[in-house]
Amino acid sequence: VGMSVSHPAAFLLENPTKLYRDCLRLADFLARKQGFPRQALRAQVTAPWRTNQHETDPETIMRHREAAVRGLSNYMMYEASKGLLDGKPNFVPEDEKEGSGDGKEGGSSAGSE
Repeated sequence: VGMSVSHPAAFLLENPTKLYRDCLRLADFLARKQGFPRQALRAQVTAPWRTNQHETDPETIMRHREAAVRGLSNYMMYEASKGLLDGKPNFVPEDEKEGSGDGKEGGSSAGSE
């Protein structure tokens, strides 16, 4: 419980199954986006997990988990910053997202509460 206050990604560090699945999802996403073979990228994710599956030292386990979280967050930061140099950030600021109820996006009417 003390970890949840001290580490911003404590929910991932405390749930290695979710962390592993998120890493696999990112590998699948990158395979589709960049045209790499899906199994090759998934193998890059699964290899360290399988190599260290019998690790018992809590500090070593936490270091491996933190490295996996860093990998996920580094990619998120990369995606978030791609358009900044052009003045077109990939993420819409919260205030713009809330005010855009023009109905032009063609999705369901989830915004009409």
